[in-house]
Amino acid sequence: MAADGRTFGVLGPLQVHRDGAEVAVPSTRQRAVLAALLLRHDQVIDVDHLVEAAWEGRLPNAPRAALHTVMSRLRSLLGPGVIESAPNGYRLVLDGAALDSEIFETLCDRAADAPPGEAAGLIDRALRLWRDDVLTEFADRQFVEAEASRLAQRRLVAQEERAALQIQLGDVEAAVAGMTAMVHAHPLRERACALLMRALYLAGRPSEALERFQEHRSLLADELGLDPSPELCDLQLQILDHGIPRSVRPTERHHVPRWLADDTTFVGREHALAELADTMVANRLTTVTGTGGVGKSRLAAEAIGPLSRRLALPVTVVEVGALGRIDLDVAAALGIGHVGDDVTSAVVEYLEVTPMLLVLDGCEHARDAVAAFAAILLRRCSRARLLVTSRRRLGIHAEQVLPLPPLAVGAERPEDSATSDHVSADPATALFVDRARRLRPTLTIGRRQREVVRAICQALDGLPLAIELAATRAATLGVEAVQERLDRCLDLLQDPDTGSLRSALDWSYDLLSDSEQALLCALAVFEGPFDLTAVEHVATQRAAGSVAGELAGLVDASLVVGPGNGHGRYRLLQIVRSFALERLRLDGEADIRRAHAYWVRSLVTAVEAASSGPQDAAAAADLDAHAVDIRTAVTWALENDRADLAGEITGTLTLASTMWQVRPDIAAVVRQVAGDEGVRATASGRLAQAAGAMVAAAKGDVAEGERAARSALALARTVDERFLALGALGVSTLYGGNHSQSRRSFQQILGLEGLPLARLSTAQASLALVAHYGGDRSGAQELTARALSAGEIAGAVAHRGYARYAAAEVVSGEDLAAAVPLLAAATQDADAVGARFVGGLANTARLAALIRLGRRDEAFAVVRPLLDRWLRLAVWPQLWTTLRIFAELLARDRPELAMLLLAAADHAPSAPAVTGADVVRYAELTATLRARIDPAAFGRITELAAMLPRTQVVDRARAASHDRTIAGTAGIVGPAASPSTD
Repeated sequence: MAADGRTFGVLGPLQVHRDGAEVAVPSTRQRAVLAALLLRHDQVIDVDHLVEAAWEGRLPNAPRAALHTVMSRLRSLLGPGVIESAPNGYRLVLDGAALDSEIFETLCDRAADAPPGEAAGLIDRALRLWRDDVLTEFADRQFVEAEASRLAQRRLVAQEERAALQIQLGDVEAAVAGMTAMVHAHPLRERACALLMRALYLAGRPSEALERFQEHRSLLADELGLDPSPELCDLQLQILDHGIPRSVRPTERHHVPRWLADDTTFVGREHALAELADTMVANRLTTVTGTGGVGKSRLAAEAIGPLSRRLALPVTVVEVGALGRIDLDVAAALGIGHVGDDVTSAVVEYLEVTPMLLVLDGCEHARDAVAAFAAILLRRCSRARLLVTSRRRLGIHAEQVLPLPPLAVGAERPEDSATSDHVSADPATALFVDRARRLRPTLTIGRRQREVVRAICQALDGLPLAIELAATRAATLGVEAVQERLDRCLDLLQDPDTGSLRSALDWSYDLLSDSEQALLCALAVFEGPFDLTAVEHVATQRAAGSVAGELAGLVDASLVVGPGNGHGRYRLLQIVRSFALERLRLDGEADIRRAHAYWVRSLVTAVEAASSGPQDAAAAADLDAHAVDIRTAVTWALENDRADLAGEITGTLTLASTMWQVRPDIAAVVRQVAGDEGVRATASGRLAQAAGAMVAAAKGDVAEGERAARSALALARTVDERFLALGALGVSTLYGGNHSQSRRSFQQILGLEGLPLARLSTAQASLALVAHYGGDRSGAQELTARALSAGEIAGAVAHRGYARYAAAEVVSGEDLAAAVPLLAAATQDADAVGARFVGGLANTARLAALIRLGRRDEAFAVVRPLLDRWLRLAVWPQLWTTLRIFAELLARDRPELAMLLLAAADHAPSAPAVTGADVVRYAELTATLRARIDPAAFGRITELAAMLPRTQVVDRARAASHDRTIAGTAGIVGPAASPSTD
């Protein structure tokens, strides 16, 4: 019941209730006007729209007076305060009243992020609200059509979501029944077909599932001239292979990340490795469980290479952070950006159409968040497979748990005594000897020592990390001394879960010097990998001698993981970090945390200084490598009354990143700090607020970016503060189409004293684009010449790349061929420093130029990575622009698919309007396609385009970009293709 007792219903014939009793609205005109107000409640509806709804073109003599009479009677029925008058219109104010369509959408939204069982209940509640089609009595009225169509599509999506949940929860027969009815009523809905095929297969009816696929394939081919989606084709292959993906796809070779790169021998886990591979092939979610130090992460790291080849999937590894934002961790690992506040949706949209093996490592400290996130991926991303490591299972449906036991420790066999240096083949002993001999290759293990080694391994419960810690000490102390010291520690054990490991850690820690102990504890503040310079900033005061020497000693003691090649970054295993953090909290944590935060400040300050010069590429890489520690330092500063420090860090890093792609986790921190009242009250608050405005502008939030930029500009005092605020205002208004304001903003930047030459170059390039869009050719040419010259002198790769992009845009109006090499150079510059958005802009313009020059092979080489780039960045306006351009390339050989892309872009709310010369270009292309496609098929294609989720449109385009049968330059003027990447 609504707060004020009123409820309204539009999911069926119009209904009004007050305090549970139906309120009759007998007049058809009153019902029509009320319906129109409800469909756009809380908005002012103009009089003309309401008159048309009430009288359908048969207007009364005095329309406004007649409408006033209708409104007066409606007000008497509904009560005071429900309908408000406004200049030239009326507004319906719900103000606590309930509207069934709003309740329906709220329940669906809640279900999207809920665990499967709860989500199914929410979806069922939502669907029960539907009594019939939207406003059944007015279904043929124009004022109802658009909103009724939107809600009907949302209803179909909810029904598909319910089927997906039924499959996930094991109720496959219910899913079969529901999706059979939907496919019959809506044969073009590919997700419904996929769900039906999956449910039939799981119900033990694979032949029927394959029959459904063939029926759908025939329907698309016969009536639309299209192929099934790549997702549906993959599903067919899985069913043919009885749920097991084909193990050999010679065209698919994927890069496997170097994760936990380790040159030590992988001992004693051959069986576990094979079992993990088989389990991953048969299940979409596998969780490797086991106590701390048992080797879960190492097993996963060893498995991902063979798994990638066997499953024909790329791999992304996510080390789950302690801050509990699994969505941000995954987005950062996938390289997804510009995602706004709904990070999960951006990740899901990418993985819905991107096959992926996703490794989530170290999930025990964020188990609930990971479980909820994994459930969403299993439900919505059918081509994603998850490998999770955690001390405990996630506890969700469809999870296959693979417990990883400690290494086996066997009794001595008679044949082991054959030679004095023979070592038993049991895994635990073999690991001990291998690790000890890495530090002391001449170490001799006689019969007596073999017995001691086995006893040590048994005392340590066969835990690999504990065995390695003991082995490193045995190389110097001898095995008997290790056993004696270890026995004393074991007497103190209290933790039944990690007792043997804890004892090994305690014992290893006790063998360190006081200075080494202090250094190990200090290293616990680093959330991510760290280098020697970082350690020297943070821990110099705690080290009595050389920091480098003591760090090397900790590596030798197996307490710190060193760089694989002798150079680069160090890291702590999570179990060691937790141990060290416990010790740090007993003494001096505040000092070390403060030193860590100040080190982060010095890091971003150095990066900012380098970002406008020749070292900007290295600076960008350094910032990305330390992103996790930046988040940690800012969080600590906010929580420990150092708001000024938090503002300095986020303001400075944003100043450094104006030309780079800001990671979503860092963008979230920048926005948090910008809105913090404590930060706003400090001297760094002005720069922090300008940084928040710049992040909003960069992710395309035009309204928020402009609002925040104007607010920051009003407060700005320094050159840096004004530069960020003016830049945010210029970008926001440029995106929003207010070119005059954008021009003023960038002109004001040129007037700032002491601005680095690279930033002047970027302001000049932006002004050149504004002039170009406004038709000022000579002004644009002059500005690009100045921007290119400044960019070259500054030597900053990203700024130079942006100037080249602007120059190419200006040149393209007169000479497309001359623009292509400029655009290629701009892309190369931008990508060198991770400025993926600028690189994407340059490659989009390059794609259009290549197509219009007839250089088809080069265009095909550009388009697929470009589609993937925009999808990763979640920049849908640019993605739709790219799809429209791609339609030009497909028109010759795949007219039906070209029309599908154009029609989908025309229907998409996130697609930009076609402007300028493109209006004529795409109108002519549509007319050409219409002439080539059968009229009935043309209509069905536009129908399909209106209902396809946008990710499925991209999926079809990406599949077509791989089809080399429609590439080639036969009959096309232009040079042969050359290798190209996005």
